[in-house]
Amino acid sequence: MSFDIAGQKAYVKHGPYRNRIGIIQREGRGVYALVMNDGAHVHVEFQDLVLVDVDYRDFHEWCEQNGYI
Repeated sequence: MSFDIAGQKAYVKHGPYRNRIGIIQREGRGVYALVMNDGAHVHVEFQDLVLVDVDYRDFHEWCEQNGYI
């Protein structure tokens, strides 16, 4: 499977950066940041992200392989 959450478009569903879209960047195992167009680099919890234009099946398999399900 070639799917990886890093590099995918997403937005934050809660907090001061709510509804701002950006690209997911991996900071470490289970630690992610969202890099936005204006250069903002926001550390986010995985459960606060909403992915955009991602195949559900690929994402579900990725979650199973990485222990999120």
